[in-house]
Amino acid sequence: MENLAAAELDALRQGLPEFADASETSPELQAFCANYCIDFDQRLSHVSHRAGYVASGNYRLATHRWTLRGARGNLLLVHGYFDHTGLFDKLIRWGLESGYNVLMFDLPGHGLSTGEPASIGDFGEYAQAIHNVLAVADLPELPLYVMAQSTGCAALMELAQHHPWPFDAAVFLAPLIRPANWRFISVAYPLLSPWKSSVPRGFARNSGDQDFLNFIRNDPLQSHRTPLRWVGALKQWLKRLPLADLGVGPILVVQGEADGTVWWRYNMEQMPKLFPGCDIFYLSDAGHQLANETTALRQQYLARVSAWFARPGKS
Repeated sequence: MENLAAAELDALRQGLPEFADASETSPELQAFCANYCIDFDQRLSHVSHRAGYVASGNYRLATHRWTLRGARGNLLLVHGYFDHTGLFDKLIRWGLESGYNVLMFDLPGHGLSTGEPASIGDFGEYAQAIHNVLAVADLPELPLYVMAQSTGCAALMELAQHHPWPFDAAVFLAPLIRPANWRFISVAYPLLSPWKSSVPRGFARNSGDQDFLNFIRNDPLQSHRTPLRWVGALKQWLKRLPLADLGVGPILVVQGEADGTVWWRYNMEQMPKLFPGCDIFYLSDAGHQLANETTALRQQYLARVSAWFARPGKS
């Protein structure tokens, strides 16, 4: 991957057309997609690509849609904290090769979307972003599935409380409820927040794929600091999250037992309360970055995802 200068990325961000009016992808955006290996209109046959921004509150959300002939469903992918669409090339490819049109966007403050880097005022803005992107995505009338990673799962839990649930089936990868070291974070936050706006971010070894770990450290779209405003928004979201049935039916949860990013043992205790009848699939050797785990681990859980999407009588 060639490093892109901040000025180039900002020009791309500001130059995105409105998604509803987007037609041809600009040469600059084509080069960006090639740089992140998400130029699937060039890599796979019968795939078309549309990209542009979707307005959501004060944000302009960078949105991509890949469609293919004879698709059997639509798949929304929702990334996690610090991530963006360019890091989900493996799951986008899996979706397309499995026969799904794929829709993905950068959450506020991530990737090519606008907003303070890696920050948010309220997790409700994440849920509203999903709702607004789906409203203008212009997807064919086919079953709609969703697969989300970590903070993307939290956004879906928030969506479930405030908007009609649009999905025929859902998969949560390493869902965020409480992060690892939550007790320490809860104590440190009120002490630090009056004096600091952010703290340095550490790049955790959250995947067994060394190539990905090297890649992420050189990704120019990564934030190298964690805004305390985001931590405050997480605390407020946790206070109002009812640990009770969200009323959207069962989901498939995939959780790595080598995950050091979220407090997964606590989180997995809450999943059946939020989604009664959920199926939890544990991977003993997997870290937090399930979207970018080793090929062998991805193959294991994606086989379960395929079966989950295909099961009869799904919600």
